[in-house]
Amino acid sequence: MDVDVAINHYDTLVQHVFSHPKRWQGDGKFKATNLKEAMKATIRDTIGDSEARLLEHDVATCCRT
Repeated sequence: MDVDVAINHYDTLVQHVFSHPKRWQGDGKFKATNLKEAMKATIRDTIGDSEARLLEHDVATCCRT
């Protein structure tokens, strides 16, 4: 995903998650389900499968910067 696409997805995620605060301020200010839905939508739009694994267990293949 290039930077412009990532920024667009981030803007969408922020609007979806943070524009709907919880009515009852118990555990956190915003709903975790909204974040989960927004993340799944981003993954689905990017790679086509919202349930795909994002990180393999083999840490040797990960970027080390």
